[in-house]
Amino acid sequence: MIIHVNVLSYLLALGLAVILGLALRLPLLPERPMRYSWTISVIFPTAILALGFYAMLDKLGYQGLMVGASVGIITALFCKFLLEKLVPRPGDS
Repeated sequence: MIIHVNVLSYLLALGLAVILGLALRLPLLPERPMRYSWTISVIFPTAILALGFYAMLDKLGYQGLMVGASVGIITALFCKFLLEKLVPRPGDS
C-alpha cells in the first residue's frame, strides 16, 4: 500500500512543529483550566497552525516534503516568538 506524498507532508509538518516546539521549550499542554488558558503550547495552537498553513499552501499549489518541513519549522518559530505580539492576551490591551 502506497501512502500518498501529501499525507506524508502533513505528518512531516505536524511532527517537525511538535518536535521543534518541544525543543524551544513550549509546554506540551496549556495550563489548567484549559478552557480559560491563553498559554501557547505545542498541541494548541502550534500543531493546528502547522496543519492549517500546510493546507493553505497545498491549495495554492505548493506541495512536497520540503514544503511540509519548512512549514513545520516556520510554524514552531512563529508560535514561540511572534504569536503573542501579533495576538496579545485578552487582559493585556
